[in-house]
Amino acid sequence: MKFFLDTASLDEIIFWNKLKLVDGVTTNPSLLSKDNNDPITNLKKITKIINGPVSAQVTFDNHLKMIKQGLNLSKISKNIVIKLPSNIEGLKAARELKKRGKKINITVGFNPAQILAFARINVDYFSLIYGKTEDWGFSNLESINETKKILLRMGSKTKLLVASLRNPEQLKNAIISGADIVTIPPSTLNMTYSNKYSGLAIKKMMLDWSKVKKSHKKNYDKN
Repeated sequence: MKFFLDTASLDEIIFWNKLKLVDGVTTNPSLLSKDNNDPITNLKKITKIINGPVSAQVTFDNHLKMIKQGLNLSKISKNIVIKLPSNIEGLKAARELKKRGKKINITVGFNPAQILAFARINVDYFSLIYGKTEDWGFSNLESINETKKILLRMGSKTKLLVASLRNPEQLKNAIISGADIVTIPPSTLNMTYSNKYSGLAIKKMMLDWSKVKKSHKKNYDKN
């Protein structure tokens, strides 16, 4: 089970990486646009912080341009993974880039059937979108397990990466439903470790502890 961080923020990557919770990083044009910095420079800095895979997404809708851009992006670092869309043009680009030995992450997958052609050529990752679908009024939870079953049935080496995890519940569901990798926004990690009830429990224990005589807890509270 691998944990990727879904962000282009250097501060967030450094923070969570120090806690040993980052096996890789996924970026996209939206995330790279938030820092208002040169995206290539930003990606270079990320690859120096993270030893694992760092996904960089193409910004063209034509496979020939995707291939050319993908090859350029792969020059940033040996751990760059080229992120391509889950459509026909993305498939054409993936086939060529795979022949050239490049690592591929197919993104914006919403239906398990989309994985079929990509699984046949053993792309490295297939990113299935989960949380975002709830913004559109439906859940994509069952698709995680169904996509995993397809991969197993096909004997593919492709790893199922579940993306767009908006809260701890979605994070938990993605893992128990069969994701090989989850890519998590920093906001979701912050939410996970700021649990309301954990906070209430700690507050109650500290209140009880405050009632103990200082002389009795002097040695206990040494630091």
